[in-house]
Amino acid sequence: MADIEEFTTEKTLTEILVYYISLLLDYKKIILGTTFISMVLVILFSIISIMLPPHISPLPNQYRAYAIVLFHESGGNTGMMSLLSTFGVESSTSETSVTQLAIKVLQSRSFIDGIVKNFNIINKYNIETMVTTKSREIIIENSEYTLDRDTGTLAISFTDIDPVFASELVNYEVNLLEKWFLEQDVSLRSVELSKMEEKLNNLTKEISEIEGDIKNFQQQHGVLDINEIASVQSAMISDLRTILNQVELEIDDYSEYSTIEDPALTILKNRRQNIINQIMRIEGGYVSSDGRNMPSTQELPQLSMNFAHMKAELALKNQLFQTLSERYEITKLAAAEEGVFRVFEYAEIPEQKIGPSRGRLCMIVTMVAFMSSIMFSLLINTIKSINPDKRRK
Repeated sequence: MADIEEFTTEKTLTEILVYYISLLLDYKKIILGTTFISMVLVILFSIISIMLPPHISPLPNQYRAYAIVLFHESGGNTGMMSLLSTFGVESSTSETSVTQLAIKVLQSRSFIDGIVKNFNIINKYNIETMVTTKSREIIIENSEYTLDRDTGTLAISFTDIDPVFASELVNYEVNLLEKWFLEQDVSLRSVELSKMEEKLNNLTKEISEIEGDIKNFQQQHGVLDINEIASVQSAMISDLRTILNQVELEIDDYSEYSTIEDPALTILKNRRQNIINQIMRIEGGYVSSDGRNMPSTQELPQLSMNFAHMKAELALKNQLFQTLSERYEITKLAAAEEGVFRVFEYAEIPEQKIGPSRGRLCMIVTMVAFMSSIMFSLLINTIKSINPDKRRK
């Protein structure tokens, strides 16, 4: 039973196929005629489009000119990261960030307006309404920017029916972009150098002030280091206390043998008092015979701390000055180095078109005409079948 049903189905499909083939054969003149005429017309259209001048041809040849630029970030490229952040591009140490910035610049209105003005795009394309918007659209729609992340290169291309114009426009874009990066780089370096110079001048003044304070301190106390005063005073007081102990021993020994105030005992007591006065004088601070202000023992810790702070601050300022001076010199040398932008290849006048593919156009039109003629034949047959008066005999 199943075999009978399968046989019946195959027979039915075969009959349907034969029916439609015979039906299309009845309309072969329409199908073949329509296909042939369409093929001839599209071929003639293609030939005419080639023979006519590009500016009036309905299907002119398109040429694409391209240039390749290389971006690199060296150590001397100071300040470029701040420029990236200014334009909203994520900052990194790779060349990709700078390339993305270049694409943003190429697509900016001010940059495109410069190209429009230089090549008189409005008159070249006969733009009469919304001239600014349409002229920008022409540049944007015909431009292409291809980023190669592996090599850090950017291909800048432009497509037009005039190969010479396309190459000139791309090279102008490259030169304009190079000039823009150079101006931005120089501007950033100038600002940074100015800030460095100002900071160096301030550090120089601060160092001079600290050095003056240290010099005044040393002149006032007659020493190069406050620790010397502490050492000298400690030694003097120690010596005086030793002498005082010896004098007191002599007074004690002399008092055991003499009960009266004789001149020798008086001299010893006076000597003891003089030693005590000298110790008190040293401990309380005094002015030396050469005009030096000798601090008291109570002032020495604070003076020592102040002097240590001045020396530490001077050392810190000198270290900052040295570091900033090195950076300043590196930045000045970097100004003479090559920037991040380098032209790898300028655009050449393209000799081979990139489109349109007229052969493919002819094939597509012919196939569409063939399929359309089949559908049209089936439609005619359907109408005849509905209308008894025009039913096919």
